[in-house]
Amino acid sequence: MDPVIKDRVNAHLETIEGVYGVKILNKNEVAGWISNRTKDEKTALTIATALNTWVMINNASSGVKIPYNVMNLIYKNLTSK
Repeated sequence: MDPVIKDRVNAHLETIEGVYGVKILNKNEVAGWISNRTKDEKTALTIATALNTWVMINNASSGVKIPYNVMNLIYKNLTSK
C-alpha cells in the first residue's frame, strides 16, 4: 500500500463528506482498499471520483457506508479497459 495514495484518497473522501454534509463511516477502509489495488494516483483518484457520484445518489442520511461490492464494481469498470 502506498501511504501517499491512501492520504490523497482520504483527502478526497473528506472533501466528499464536506460537500454532501455526510460522514463516510468506513472512510479509512475505503482509502486502504483503493490504495491496495492501485499503483498510481490518477487511478486511485478516478475511483474516488466515481465514489463521489455514488455518495451523491445514495446519501439518505448523515452517515453512509460504501459497500465493497460497489467499490469492486467501480474498480472493475475503470480498470478493465
